Amino acid sequence: MTWEGIGPKLFLITLPYIILAIILIRLNPEFLKMNFIGKQVGNISGYILLLAGLIFYASTAIVFFKEFNKGKLITTGTYSLCRNPIYATFIVFIIPSLALLFQSGMIVTIDLVLYLNFKVSIHGEYKVLKEQFGIEYEKYEHSVNEIIPLPKIWKKSK
Repeated sequence: MTWEGIGPKLFLITLPYIILAIILIRLNPEFLKMNFIGKQVGNISGYILLLAGLIFYASTAIVFFKEFNKGKLITTGTYSLCRNPIYATFIVFIIPSLALLFQSGMIVTIDLVLYLNFKVSIHGEYKVLKEQFGIEYEKYEHSVNEIIPLPKIWKKSK
């Protein structure tokens, strides 16, 4: 299994939409402006989310680079909170923090497109993990959320 997963593919298939969104924001900064969130609340929330995302990403990178070459399923650190912490960093933390900081609904749509592309693309990675780790991965899959880094409060029945 390669270490980069679907990351490069995910970036490439989302990039055209990111470019389109940036063009729309530049042409009309008020388009999908989130004025219902006060600037101060958006800034404070955005910076908190951004800081949490950077810490989450750094924690994930440390665990990943320390454990990946051992050939074992990584289930510690941020991987104990969700199965895809690297993708979660961007989908749950970084992009939403930018949406809050810039009060931009267009940035929210980038996040939605990225998430949809993630959902469409991730199946191959899951297949490889199931083939490589078998029952161990299936147990992990049922005990940890896919992308939201919170303890799983309900169990998926088999």
